[in-house]
Amino acid sequence: MTLTELSDALSVRVAELCSQLLPAGRQVGPQWIVGNVFGDAGDSLYVELSGPKQGLWYDHAAGQGGDLLELIGQHHVYSKAQSAQWAREFLGIRDDYQPEPRRFDPLKHGHRNDASQPYRYGSAAWPYPDADGAIYAYVVRFDLPATPEHPNGSKDVRPLRFLPPENQPPDPLNPRHWRWKGWTAPDDVPLFNLHLLSRRPTDPVLIVEGEKTAIAAAKLFPSHVVITWQGGSKRIQRAAIDPLLTRDTPVILWPDADKPGRDAMIYLKARLPASRLVSLPATLPEGWDLADPIPADVSIQGLLDAAGDPPRPVQAEPVPASPNPLDDLHYDPNSGQWWTRNLWGDYAQINGDRARTFLLESGVSHVKDETGTSEVDRQLLRRTRDTLIEYAGPLAGHRAGLYGTILVTRSVVPLPGAPGDCSRILTYIHNLLDQNDDQYWRIIYWLALRRQAVLTGTWRSSQALALVGPAACGKSFLQSAVITPLLGGRIAKPYRYMSGATDFNGDLFASEHLAIEDEAPGRDIHSRRALGSNIKSMLFAQNQSCHPKNRQAITLRPIWAMSISLNDEPENLQVLPPLDPSLLDKLIILRCVRHTLPWPGDEITVLKDILQTELQPFAHYLDGLVVPEHLVEPRCGLKAYQHPAILEELMQLSPEHQLVGLIDTVIFEKEFLIWRGTAADLETALRDSKYAREADRLFRFNTACGVYLARLHEQDPERFTKTKSNGKVRWAISPPAGVNSNAWA
Repeated sequence: MTLTELSDALSVRVAELCSQLLPAGRQVGPQWIVGNVFGDAGDSLYVELSGPKQGLWYDHAAGQGGDLLELIGQHHVYSKAQSAQWAREFLGIRDDYQPEPRRFDPLKHGHRNDASQPYRYGSAAWPYPDADGAIYAYVVRFDLPATPEHPNGSKDVRPLRFLPPENQPPDPLNPRHWRWKGWTAPDDVPLFNLHLLSRRPTDPVLIVEGEKTAIAAAKLFPSHVVITWQGGSKRIQRAAIDPLLTRDTPVILWPDADKPGRDAMIYLKARLPASRLVSLPATLPEGWDLADPIPADVSIQGLLDAAGDPPRPVQAEPVPASPNPLDDLHYDPNSGQWWTRNLWGDYAQINGDRARTFLLESGVSHVKDETGTSEVDRQLLRRTRDTLIEYAGPLAGHRAGLYGTILVTRSVVPLPGAPGDCSRILTYIHNLLDQNDDQYWRIIYWLALRRQAVLTGTWRSSQALALVGPAACGKSFLQSAVITPLLGGRIAKPYRYMSGATDFNGDLFASEHLAIEDEAPGRDIHSRRALGSNIKSMLFAQNQSCHPKNRQAITLRPIWAMSISLNDEPENLQVLPPLDPSLLDKLIILRCVRHTLPWPGDEITVLKDILQTELQPFAHYLDGLVVPEHLVEPRCGLKAYQHPAILEELMQLSPEHQLVGLIDTVIFEKEFLIWRGTAADLETALRDSKYAREADRLFRFNTACGVYLARLHEQDPERFTKTKSNGKVRWAISPPAGVNSNAWA
């Protein structure tokens, strides 16, 4: 038996040893206190009776310490061999004793939040081996006592990791090489049972939530490799699932019967498109998992076998053609032309002569009566006179057919999805967005929701998607080659109408994708605010005024998706509308980067191949997605997002922010007193300063100063305060932060 093993054995009986070796001492909490190594009375020497340092001692007066063998040696003035012999006699160990192999026990490794608290010990522990089977962490469960908030008690789970000091050789048996430390963001959290993936490469994989559930599921489904991730549903986005991305065997996702559990598995389904999701019956108790008793009416094998994809959007169909062809002949008074069904279910435009021929071929008589009028003439007259058609043409997001007074003449045809591999297109988008998961999932779910709206013909509010990045990084490619075909292949340019350059917008209603790109947009504040106003009105209101040139306006209900791409120079960023609070939830602004393709070959050839082979599988992937609960927003179905760096730069470019700069430069250049006055007083002071040119550019309309002050009040009400007296709004503006201020008398 080695000296280390003897020392460990002594530490188990440390309290008994202290009573025998140092009887003049006393126990105080988790320590034995005595005067010195010889056992004299006093309070200089401390022996640890429990916790991670159990079996260690330190004499504060002498400035020395060690393990219990060292304490025995100094107490008796023994050599190491004599100390070992004394220890064996104390422990009752014969010279030929062969101990069991040593192992680290996490349940004997105490935890406390600070030194004022007693150690607590776990009730269960689950080991985390690496891919080779070496244990590098445990997850330890602590059972907590009952409290008023938790009358039945509660639990706490803590990771215990093997983190040896840098100046010592790693020793997994040394308690001091194990630390209570979790995996903090952005580090990935590990997989439980990771080592089984390589040991059982041909077995299907079952993913559950929680180590306890994984142990139970492994007994229920021994033919599956059952894994989970550390930290539960809150850490699913950091789960280190890379080993599963290239695994060829089936992967099944089994959620807990609660919203966080379903949300976690929906997220994994998006990360692992080929995986299958178990659909749990609604009769299961809230929070049920595979470690709980299985209800008699539930077949867990049946649930596993039935695992599949979540329900996909049901594609809307065109209004079916009438058995009587004459019912599908319509006169459009706006164009003076006729419309009739073609072989593809859409409508073809014909003139009056062709309409007459159509009637004749449909069996309408051309024989004239005594008045000189035929049935064909009467039909043409009646249909022309009694038509109810107010609009005839394609309508974004709708299938061909007559909807009241609206004749949709051509159906939207979204790209059909097909099962297959779309890993390269997913990688391309991930790289384009700087491998930022917050950005990546926003565009993925935005695409899924907009495609769902077009597929089902269901209108829903939607944020505008803005892609900001360097020239030639792939923004426009994503717009034209990916977004447009996914939504039906029809694209329109809305910027002239949205910026106020034209009042006519009829061309926009024939396309699902409204794209702003590669234009010469205006950067003046009027154009920017008009763009912002139209984003709100066009994407967040169902009824839209369609105003073709030389036609009367009519109200229609298009289903649109809007994307904007622009370079990231400051002057180009000024195309975007000023981000006042009313717009922050209506824009998704993503930062793009230029990224070399990770596949060999000419870039254009590679991208063409990706589009040809993976765009339909990508559509199939999007159609199977469900937005996780933590990203859901009621109106749009997805929470808005603005990349922090771009958001900050846009705020710097806003006119109200420029006004702050002028105020700080002019008003507080020398005086550091609170300024008081009306918006007109402030405008006059700024125009009369040496920065008059900047003020003239800023105040482009009569009430500009008051409008900008109102926005600043919303953003920083402590610095920009207002009062109303005698019908006038008076402002009090404090100096910049960090400057002492006093009110003017």
